[in-house]
Amino acid sequence: MKSKRLTYYFGLFTFPFCLTVVPASAEPVSTDRFGLYVVVENMDRATLFYEQLFGDPEIQLPSLVGFDVAGGFYAVVSREIYAADAIQGDTMRAYIKVSDIEDTFERVRAIAPNRLESAAVIVEGPFRFFRVSDPDDNVLEFFAIDAGVSQ
Repeated sequence: MKSKRLTYYFGLFTFPFCLTVVPASAEPVSTDRFGLYVVVENMDRATLFYEQLFGDPEIQLPSLVGFDVAGGFYAVVSREIYAADAIQGDTMRAYIKVSDIEDTFERVRAIAPNRLESAAVIVEGPFRFFRVSDPDDNVLEFFAIDAGVSQ
């Protein structure tokens, strides 16, 4: 019995050393473009909102509208078609870097004054930002970084 226990414990000790270690690949994953999507109830209402923020869509289908945002793909998709069981609102948190946070804040306030999370741009160390909700309560965060400020 003692021999079986010793063999068992020895096996547990040596098992990790028998695993094959796969070296990290020197090549990163090949990607074409970064994107994200938000889930919405009403495509017409959401499309109008996002067109006011980002301009004309790159792709417009009945259940998907996509915008080029700083070279990335920001998609708005129909809950009914793509994500029937998704929880409404805050289905993702997009954060979008802008060069002029004050100008962007004023533009967004003109588009959606009742959807802003704060009455002004928030400053936290080198970060300046504000958040706005789309018509389906998904939150977008616009931000700028002040390089001269450290925290």
